[in-house]
Amino acid sequence: MTRALLSMLATETKKLVQAGLYKPEKIYPGRAERAAGDPGAAHPPIDFISQDYLGLANDERVLAAARAALDRDGLGAGSARSFTGTRTIHKELEHALAQFLGVADAVVFGAGYLANLGLYEAMFDSRDCLFCDVGVHPSTAEGARLSNATAFPFRNHDLDDLEDKLKRSRSARFRAVVTDGVFPFDGRVAALEGICELSERYEALVIVDDSLGVGVVGDTGRGARELRGVMGRVDVVTGTFGKALGGAGGGYVAGRREVIEWLRQKATPYLFSIGLPPPLAAAARTAIEILQRGEAPLATLRARTAAIKHGLLAAGFQVLGDDHPTLAVVVGGVVPLQRMVNALYEQAVHAHGLCFPVVPEGQACVRLETSARHSEADVARALGVFAQIGPPAPAKPR
Repeated sequence: MTRALLSMLATETKKLVQAGLYKPEKIYPGRAERAAGDPGAAHPPIDFISQDYLGLANDERVLAAARAALDRDGLGAGSARSFTGTRTIHKELEHALAQFLGVADAVVFGAGYLANLGLYEAMFDSRDCLFCDVGVHPSTAEGARLSNATAFPFRNHDLDDLEDKLKRSRSARFRAVVTDGVFPFDGRVAALEGICELSERYEALVIVDDSLGVGVVGDTGRGARELRGVMGRVDVVTGTFGKALGGAGGGYVAGRREVIEWLRQKATPYLFSIGLPPPLAAAARTAIEILQRGEAPLATLRARTAAIKHGLLAAGFQVLGDDHPTLAVVVGGVVPLQRMVNALYEQAVHAHGLCFPVVPEGQACVRLETSARHSEADVARALGVFAQIGPPAPAKPR
């Protein structure tokens, strides 16, 4: 039986390679290596894959906070938060996060994935209904499955479909509408005004995973809720510190005080996982403080994002995205996508290609993650490479 299982895994992995779906892990140079550069390279690589949107992962203030926490509290928490794994820095981080997001309370998990698993499993059961946008992050979908609640997927950005599902679920004990604030594959922002309006009409909670929005969108970087003007109408926000908020990892659930208190008692990833390492907690707190003080390079990030988007559109490319630093350059087929990603890589422009089943079949795209770390010269060189490659030819009708 063991041999049969191993043989099956090897065969299926080979099929992934043959289909172009195998994901090799590339070693990306660290901070010191990037600073030293490659003397033999014509150009240093431009990274459009990292989601360190504000460049805070290498900000000296963030690094200094992490070093100080390492000296003070050690490398790891050594235990789950509910036992002996809570340090002062954890409470300071939760307070700073709740204050920044404008909510009553927050609880920190070891990862954003764990935050979504813990939330749904602890809050809902088979008597409840969850209305999930089909584009939600896999951690949200998995958390919903673990809860045993009845799931009603609704079409991405389709409020009419959502309302139809809400109308047909009046017998549920509790209901919640679940969406991403910003969708990861095309950078579009959820229609939170309409979602909140429907949720209030049909007495449902609103839960938003704003991992990509917090720190990036909204006038002060408070995320999709701020951008859409619904700060006080969303009940629960989940997210990660691994993107704009310092890039150090860890996740959170923030919102109504009753929800957060319940999660501290019942969320299994919180109760039975090691607490977030203190240096990472200190890094995240400092990143939040930088945003709170208005010192994050939001203006630079937005200028770079606009320049890339407008440059690609002028060159004839089809670009998706709602002025979020995640932009999707539509390619269409898998083979043209592979050619474009390879051509970009050969010119030291590192970008991520997305194809089926990550995105719908026939809608393959190159995803670009813009960062405040990108210089004007980086943007100009990347646009030059795209112009050299040219937009993909229109698909021939069958």
